[in-house]
Amino acid sequence: MDKKMNIGIIGAGVVGERLINAVKRHPHGNIKGIYDVNMQRLEEMSVKYNIPTAKSYHELLEDKDIDIIYLAVPPKYHYPIAIDIIKSNKHFLCEKPLANSSEEAREMYEGVERSKVVNGMNFPTVYTSAFKKLKSLLEEGFIGDLLRVEVKGYFTHWPRLWQQNDWIASREQGGFVREVFTHFVQMIQNLFGEITNITSFIEYPEDESMCETGIIAKANIKGSIPVLFNGFSNVGMKEDLSFTIYGTKGTISLVDWRELWISNKDIKPEKLELVNNDHLVELLDEFFKAINGEKANLVTFKEGYEVQKVIEKLLLRE
Repeated sequence: MDKKMNIGIIGAGVVGERLINAVKRHPHGNIKGIYDVNMQRLEEMSVKYNIPTAKSYHELLEDKDIDIIYLAVPPKYHYPIAIDIIKSNKHFLCEKPLANSSEEAREMYEGVERSKVVNGMNFPTVYTSAFKKLKSLLEEGFIGDLLRVEVKGYFTHWPRLWQQNDWIASREQGGFVREVFTHFVQMIQNLFGEITNITSFIEYPEDESMCETGIIAKANIKGSIPVLFNGFSNVGMKEDLSFTIYGTKGTISLVDWRELWISNKDIKPEKLELVNNDHLVELLDEFFKAINGEKANLVTFKEGYEVQKVIEKLLLRE
């Protein structure tokens, strides 16, 4: 690939800045412009990274030199902006969750299918060395027969101290189920297929504007294999995230996104030594491959829609 891929970024928050850095690390990526409604933040990012700014996101959509739009605004605003992006026929990379409801997500998925643009979502964990090793262990039969899958998320603070904004604690579009458990739902469905038969017991505060404080939920994969979700916030301990797969011969656990632990009937849990890769650059690489007509490993809007349906059921929004 010799051609630079020109990218327009809508949303200059924390996740937007992460992708800015990844694009700058990729030999074939170029940021053509960036837009955010927060003019102060927009100017800061422009100066810090020497990126041109746009006066509106429409300016990015109308720029014929831009190949890809990355959408990184809060979930509530994905759908209306996404419809305009789809109409522009530019390739579309979207932050997760795909939308703020399964209905919106379905329309976005159907829209990119009709327009036939390359579409993908920023689910970065599937590109990490830890997830790749986890997947290969499953394929090698390390766990034997699958018995159970568990997702645990205990949060010292919610929102986290680095994640303070005006929406992430809201019931309308925030909460750890939507922000964090979304990743695990995507990984489970990637590995094992559709999550079904969801029963959720979710705790909300009296303030109806605020997001969930706890969840215990049960579901199934592969017909009858149980999946358990266990999470709560503002607990007196260090944040603890894990995704554990139990089998008749062995167990695999992805801890805090990057650590992979294994055990079996003969060995205590041991942490595997892995070489961390530049997973966001790899995501971009896969996206660029797809644009060039090559086989690519992307989490598409179709997957994002399937994840959204599960999240809605966990939040008891159906």
